[in-house]
Amino acid sequence: MVTLKDENAKDKETVLNDDAAIYQRREEKTERQKFSEMKTFKEKLNYFRMYYLKTVLAVIAIIGLVISLIYTIITPGDEYLLRVAFVDYPFDISLTQEMETDFIEASGITLGEHEKIEFDGSTYQISTRDVSSASVLSTHIMAREIDIMIAPESLYTVYAFNGTLLSLTEELPTDLYAKLTDRFFFCKLKQENESIEDATGDDYVLGIYLDETPFWDKYKQYIFSDERPVVGIVLNGPNRDNAKAFLRYLFENMPEID
Repeated sequence: MVTLKDENAKDKETVLNDDAAIYQRREEKTERQKFSEMKTFKEKLNYFRMYYLKTVLAVIAIIGLVISLIYTIITPGDEYLLRVAFVDYPFDISLTQEMETDFIEASGITLGEHEKIEFDGSTYQISTRDVSSASVLSTHIMAREIDIMIAPESLYTVYAFNGTLLSLTEELPTDLYAKLTDRFFFCKLKQENESIEDATGDDYVLGIYLDETPFWDKYKQYIFSDERPVVGIVLNGPNRDNAKAFLRYLFENMPEID
């Protein structure tokens, strides 16, 4: 026996015909069809921005990064044959380029396409800038990016005491060593936590006074320091032979001092 309740339930179950729209299979439109149905360029542009712009930009960025990496790998980088750091001597680039040219011509060095010699008179101005200049200098020294240091005596002493400079006793050629005896800059090396004032141990030849040389006489007019300049070879510099050639360039034709 079919009750009224059962009849109502059956009616509800069959209220929609089998061919009702919600039962029909929906066919997904292709992107080409969606674009073709858009009436205006503005509609198409907005659709592109909403769904595709971020993806396109990401792909472009990835392609650019890959191209950059490939270029870096296959393109030979510059090789520095000598790098000279002027610490607290603010020579402008025209002067340092002149120094580079003079040294190259005098030493007879022939530079290859990717070989360079660099004299830096702007980066390491410690006394006139914030502490970042000192940090940059220390970083470049640790990274083996400096061969020669030239600085006022008081500042040079700090780096010499801390073990930054090479002892020249065994490095200078005999003739040059004999000629420069009166110009040697002596300094002790730091042991544990001692200060410069309380330092113990032996004195080492860690630099050479550069004043009264043809090189310094030519450029001293551009600086405002009364301290004696000192030049030396950085201990971990990668171009020690060229550094010694630079010292010979500075002092070989120096007039004798009485």
